[in-house]
Amino acid sequence: MSFVSKLPEEARQRYDAIAAGWRAEFEPEGYQETRLVDILIQNDWLLQQSDQRLLEAETALCNGAGDEQEIENKQRRKAAAERSFYRAWNALQGLRKELMRYEWMLTKMEHKLFQSEQENTKLRAENNALRKGQESQEPQAKARAAKKSTPAVQPETKAQRLFQGQNAPKKQRKIQILEQWVEVEVEDGVTKTTLLPSNEELIEVGKTMDPPPEYVYRRFHFQNGVPEEYAWAGGTAEIRERGGAGVQRMLVDTWLDVIEREKERGDGHIGPCGGNLPRPKERGGCDCEVCTKNAAILEGRA
Repeated sequence: MSFVSKLPEEARQRYDAIAAGWRAEFEPEGYQETRLVDILIQNDWLLQQSDQRLLEAETALCNGAGDEQEIENKQRRKAAAERSFYRAWNALQGLRKELMRYEWMLTKMEHKLFQSEQENTKLRAENNALRKGQESQEPQAKARAAKKSTPAVQPETKAQRLFQGQNAPKKQRKIQILEQWVEVEVEDGVTKTTLLPSNEELIEVGKTMDPPPEYVYRRFHFQNGVPEEYAWAGGTAEIRERGGAGVQRMLVDTWLDVIEREKERGDGHIGPCGGNLPRPKERGGCDCEVCTKNAAILEGRA
């Protein structure tokens, strides 16, 4: 942002910390999400600035050095900053929800096509086997065996063995991820949790993936505050009061254990997963405090 470069060093560091926090929270992908996260960051910065200036004005008034009119002006500016912040936040949440809904519809269609293609492939294979017999496969088997027997070329020097561009984005393998939207709202004092897709539907999606999924992302949207059933989710005082976003990032095995515990509990709500995994480097990585602290989990698994 052009205005950020003009900020004093201390203020720029605070802005960068706000930006890092929101980017770690939403992990934006694509232009739309990235742009809305940028707008959210700017509005959060302005809101925090308005809070600080209002606090300074109220402190000055208490010390006999301010006036009521100045406080009223700053209160209006803070209210405007809050409206802008929540418009940006709601726009981002709405986009994320619609994108996930759209991706889920595409996944369901792909799943049906995949099943149909599997059935067609099986029928073609059975017909070919009956018509040609096993002999027709011998030349291909010999070619595959010869290819496997060819020794791989090993790097000659220590430097060549160490530096092979293994962390370059183009060479990093794609991490298969299952994503689930968790909508949490309170109506007439009753907490309602909606999963999109459901756990059962997400399992069916995972069965179509080759290679199989490794991570599950659960993206939370607390519409009107964090209810008692989700007190374990933590968050800032503002998120607990007004609502906000959250994410669970876990291995598929952990998720399967978690959903079994949730099923046994029977209240329809989501429970803790025992600590989020760090964002994998194949998806951009993250240097936030939580990801850094939990990085040892992945290192031990490797």
